[in-house]
Amino acid sequence: MRALSLVPLLLVSTSCAVRVPRAPVNVAISVRPTARVDAQAAVPATAAVTASGAATVEVPAPPPPPPTPVAIVGAPVVEFFGIPLEDAQDVVFVLDCSGSMEDPARGAIAQLAVAPPIAVPRPPPPPPVAEEPPPPLPLVEAPPPPPAMPPPPIAPPAPRVTRKIDAAQAELVDALQRLPAGVRMNVLFFNNQLDAFAPTLVPLEETQRAGLLGFVMEQVPTGRTALVPAMRTAFLMNASRIVLLSDGLGNLGGDSRALLRDAREAIRGGVRIDTIGLGGDQDGALLQTLARESGGIYQAL
Repeated sequence: MRALSLVPLLLVSTSCAVRVPRAPVNVAISVRPTARVDAQAAVPATAAVTASGAATVEVPAPPPPPPTPVAIVGAPVVEFFGIPLEDAQDVVFVLDCSGSMEDPARGAIAQLAVAPPIAVPRPPPPPPVAEEPPPPLPLVEAPPPPPAMPPPPIAPPAPRVTRKIDAAQAELVDALQRLPAGVRMNVLFFNNQLDAFAPTLVPLEETQRAGLLGFVMEQVPTGRTALVPAMRTAFLMNASRIVLLSDGLGNLGGDSRALLRDAREAIRGGVRIDTIGLGGDQDGALLQTLARESGGIYQAL
């Protein structure tokens, strides 16, 4: 075929070309109104395509709000210095019993109703033994009595000062009396040494409740503050929740870095730590970190 014969075919094919306009693609992104989109969230969103071709972004629900303390006096639930215990299970109470707990309580905890010390009844005296009456003495004229003197004024008794240990014992006794039977728990006091009610977690039985309360009330504040060994012992009890009360700084057996290292290992295993700081001499930053990172409550009193 000659070259000139190709020209009509080229013109025909060019005139038959059809141009299709490009339509915009509409993608609707719907976000659940109850979900909150956080630009800093580390969890990626997942997208799903609906039947109409619209993409729906599934945003993870926000985490639940952190727990908050309740009233120290008159709360409708079982509490320990405002830490609610209505769902407590496998819990260890770790209480400071060092010498600084001998100091007077200040603020709201000084007004707590503290039971007076239990008086131990004395045995009755033996009955008198009958003896023969002595012979009568000769009558002697008695001298006249001296003039009566007014009795000395009686000083009122000094008001009883509520110590930190008194407030801690009263609050713990109240909580242990109200906890339901069957709760797996333990109580651990620490100063220079550790004093636990049992070697490990035990169920709270009615037959043991009186002995547990007596164990709490017999503690005497003395010595230094072995906070790190006490918390390590509590972690080894495989508790799911630890309630720590301390009014000072750990000065025996480790520092705050050692405690944070041990606590973070336990937190990765699901342990919650509630912390209560009594008085101005407390490591508030440490106690707050333990509670925040474990999902617990920090209560400064």
